[in-house]
Amino acid sequence: MISRVEEGEAVVQGDEVVRALLTAMATLEDLVAVGHDSHSALSTLEGIAHELGRMDSGERRRFIEVLERIAAEEPGRAAWIRGIPNALGLDR
Repeated sequence: MISRVEEGEAVVQGDEVVRALLTAMATLEDLVAVGHDSHSALSTLEGIAHELGRMDSGERRRFIEVLERIAAEEPGRAAWIRGIPNALGLDR
């Protein structure tokens, strides 16, 4: 569902939530990598994976579609973004 238009570009409802999730996941992954409170960060990532794993197939498909749109807009992070479903254990 298209919710608004910014600078001639359609924004689909839910994209902002997925962008926020990606920001949080990137930060948590950085914390795990540098060892700063890595146990807590890893537990949080596992919690995210668990909650997203509860999506039904339609929700999962829409989530992956949003990831694909964001990846297309952010080529520098596209591979990481497209790898999120696999990293979280979500089947495509």
